[in-house]
Amino acid sequence: MEIVELLPELHMLRFEVGQAYLWRDADGLTLIDSGVAGAGPAVADAILSIGSKPGDLRRVVLTHFHEDHAGGAAEIAAWGGVEVFAHRLDAGVIRGESPAPPPVFTDAPDWERALFES
Repeated sequence: MEIVELLPELHMLRFEVGQAYLWRDADGLTLIDSGVAGAGPAVADAILSIGSKPGDLRRVVLTHFHEDHAGGAAEIAAWGGVEVFAHRLDAGVIRGESPAPPPVFTDAPDWERALFES
């Protein structure tokens, strides 16, 4: 994983698939998206590399339910003291309580449809 400092208080975590962001403010750390399931150790290493501790993480904000954005959320929340936020329409999918809606390919480029079908 690559860690890119965008601002002193904002770092991008570039995973093999996708990315997440770490935001540091006076209240602690916020992780925006969580990577795939199993990303917890890499996120913890990233937190340490910016001079913080995993216990400084206060919240995870999930942008949507896709695995590369929300897959690591439960693992990271299990560290304790971490709130997870998601849109109400995504929450059931993220918790595994409901299926994901099918994708909509209206006006989508051909490569996107091919990627989904592979």
